[in-house]
Amino acid sequence: MKDVNYFFLVLCSVLYIGILSACDDKETPAIMNIESVCGNYAVEQVKMTFNGVDMPALGNISLTLDASYDDNVGEVDGSRKMTLEMPPLWPNLPVEGIYPAFENIIVKVDAVASSELVTFEGSIKKAEYDLIVKGTCREGIIVLEWTYTAFSKFIGKRYLFEFNKQSLNMGMLNPSVETVEWEGSQVPVGEFVTDAIEPVLEAIGRRLGGSFYLEVLSDASVQAGVKSYETNDFVPIPGKLGFRNLNGGFGYLVADYDGALCLSQVVLGDFSVSSTMFASIGGNLHFVPVFFVDGRSANELRIAFDTPLGTSFCRFLFQWLENLGEIELSVEEIEKAHRLALLLQDKKIKYIHLLGAVIE
Repeated sequence: MKDVNYFFLVLCSVLYIGILSACDDKETPAIMNIESVCGNYAVEQVKMTFNGVDMPALGNISLTLDASYDDNVGEVDGSRKMTLEMPPLWPNLPVEGIYPAFENIIVKVDAVASSELVTFEGSIKKAEYDLIVKGTCREGIIVLEWTYTAFSKFIGKRYLFEFNKQSLNMGMLNPSVETVEWEGSQVPVGEFVTDAIEPVLEAIGRRLGGSFYLEVLSDASVQAGVKSYETNDFVPIPGKLGFRNLNGGFGYLVADYDGALCLSQVVLGDFSVSSTMFASIGGNLHFVPVFFVDGRSANELRIAFDTPLGTSFCRFLFQWLENLGEIELSVEEIEKAHRLALLLQDKKIKYIHLLGAVIE
């Protein structure tokens, strides 16, 4: 009996060792080679969200190994440093520098490979904004989750711009002439500019049906529209709008096709977004060459009727007069506004500001 028990004890031990050996023989899944996900991803290979909302890519996205990173580091555990580069995010979020204004987004990311996919995460953190990206690559598809938060004294405040003489500010007119000859008299340049631009602004207000309001949100999107002269209601502009904040205190309005078309039709009398009121960035993205500049406090924001390059407003004014001058202005007002456009074109004056004040 003792021999039988001993035999069963030995048999169980052998079986146990065999089972353990069989388990050890199972292969551990191989970690993906991170280099296999490097390359360019076409728009149809990209799935992307921006602050939790689905958003299409504006072009191809590239993912490459970071050349400044030691190739030998991270090979054991499947982690590497990589560089993600893609076209601007809506609404063309700010990165380094002022020009070119529409630069690509470039983010350094930490990537980790598993047996099935590569995951990565990176961020750009500046005084003006935080931009965080998390993503995965699997079977030729790249998935990106972007989180963006802007920091500005403009955020969360609603500014109202009245189209009248009281809202005009000539503090940065920077004229190269002191007077303008008009009907045989020398008129001080500031007085002439005010008299020439006021009827144009009033006409724009009539066509809009009210004053223009603007509120910048923390994700750099914009709520904008018209405060009706008749009802005092706030009527939003159709489409999607954004605010592009630049260094040096400048920023400008960005619009999708619907928003750009609405503004072009109402303000300029032009049924196309290819007018002088907009510059197309490609795809469904346009910007209005009307710059916003810091006021003296967070309670004011100024519209500068021209860009730092000083070329947009005179072209806009010439086209506005051609499209709407005879409909909206008297003969004398047209002549004055045309003379104002020439002053802008010849660089004899620079910025005409319209002051917007915070409203509740």
